[in-house]
Amino acid sequence: MTSRLASPEIYPPAQRMAYLDAASVGLMHAGAARSINAWQEALAQEGTIAFDEEAEVRILDGLSSAAAKLFNAGPADIAIASGETPLMASLAWAVSPPAGSCIVTSEAAHPSTIYPWMRVAEATKAELRWARGEDHYVAPETIEALIDERSAVVCLSHVEYGTGQLHDLARFAERAHAHGALLVVDATQSAGQVPIDVEATGVDAVVSSTYKWLCGPFGAGVMYLAPHLQETSPGIVGWRSHEDMWDFQADRLVYPRSAKRFEYGTMAYGTALGAAEAIDYLLDLGIEAIASHNRAIAEELRLGLMDLGADILSPRNPLERSAILAARFPGRDSRALTAALEAQGVVASLRRDFIRFAPHLYNDSEDVEKALSAIRTALVR
Repeated sequence: MTSRLASPEIYPPAQRMAYLDAASVGLMHAGAARSINAWQEALAQEGTIAFDEEAEVRILDGLSSAAAKLFNAGPADIAIASGETPLMASLAWAVSPPAGSCIVTSEAAHPSTIYPWMRVAEATKAELRWARGEDHYVAPETIEALIDERSAVVCLSHVEYGTGQLHDLARFAERAHAHGALLVVDATQSAGQVPIDVEATGVDAVVSSTYKWLCGPFGAGVMYLAPHLQETSPGIVGWRSHEDMWDFQADRLVYPRSAKRFEYGTMAYGTALGAAEAIDYLLDLGIEAIASHNRAIAEELRLGLMDLGADILSPRNPLERSAILAARFPGRDSRALTAALEAQGVVASLRRDFIRFAPHLYNDSEDVEKALSAIRTALVR
């Protein structure tokens, strides 16, 4: 039996439902939600009295520090924006792989991971190389085979959103660097559920939103940039891009000598406060401890689903598994089964023709049994 890792009052909805859907939207840290609301209310009531120019300079510091600890980096290596997509887009334009080069990725990637690179390739005439797989799984060897001397970028999701396939970042960084390519990683489905160590793995960039496994809000994103990329010109620039953001002068732009040059403009700043608090809580628990807890819960669920006759689409190799578990039942409608789960207070997601489960630190063995019981009942109808 596996108990909850998180204190129940931190994620209140987990006390009234079996929420197995962190891969869609993680339950938000209650303190994070209060921080966001308090900042917004103070701004609404007092304007710049509550939020002056110095406060706006420092507002992202807490999230920068938390993200740096999360990735084993320094705060100067971190850029903050309103989500993963603008950061990935800015990086893609900054790199701009030229004609004659190629960008290697996987067909299993989430669209937000690769669309920015597709748009840049459209402009520069770089080639997109797609690693193809079977039944939602792309073998690492298939991806590696596409990386050669023409490769400029290898862009992967650390954990694939559909089946939870976990990629070995050190392996792909080594392969990419051997051919002079960058490894760019979307960690939206991994940050908060599995450890990420940029120093140990050698990745060049990691980008993530905060509203899934980090249990933070919509409207905030973080990016780690290796030092050698911190001299590139961002693809998206704004008033915060200048080294002294309050020195308004439109005829010059001097970038900070850090990843902060990718922080381009005003955002819903309160989300950064909430995201910092959410991540700090996870860090206090320990990402390794969270990963161990999540693996145990996911394994209980996997074995139970198999006993009910499920076809498990998530990787067979334990080293390639995360807490995301994809399953379907031959001859049964996954949409109907997902609806049956919800009717019994079990939240999971329908993805393509399968059900995607994503347990996190606020789940326990009772949630697993509740999900299995709901499916068992639905299958006999």
